[in-house]
Amino acid sequence: MRILNIDSDEGEIDISIIEDFEKYIGFCLPNEYKKLLSKYDGLYPIEDSYDFINVYGEKYEGAIAFISYGDGEMFDSQGITDPVNYGIPNLVAFGDFGNGDVICFDYRDNLKTCNPKVVHVYHDDYTENEDGTSSMTVNFVANSFEEFIDMLYEDSEEDED
Repeated sequence: MRILNIDSDEGEIDISIIEDFEKYIGFCLPNEYKKLLSKYDGLYPIEDSYDFINVYGEKYEGAIAFISYGDGEMFDSQGITDPVNYGIPNLVAFGDFGNGDVICFDYRDNLKTCNPKVVHVYHDDYTENEDGTSSMTVNFVANSFEEFIDMLYEDSEEDED
């Protein structure tokens, strides 16, 4: 996993806070993720963009801002896992796309893994399930957190005023 250039962050936090979160959600988080976030909580990397193929087969560009532990935002963000509201159990949000979409660790195939896949969850796009319910659309992004970090790049396009 490469080292990111950090635009801003909320500083170091004790790794025990992240471990408490693991107990709260009942899942093992990737070690590289825990090390990165304990050093740079709520980080905004300069390399915040990533490309993937969306559910419609089109190239899609995402961007990430990591959710913070220090301000309690991480615990609050876990409404994504509530099957009553969203129908997507076993996903753990760790980043925000900025438009309401979230980037999650995906434990749906393996509840015991400490190296889950990374998925992008669309907040305003729903998929019909076999049982007649619907849930937010989940899109594969990377096979691991390390692979996800290696995908990140700096978007060289400047905003025009």
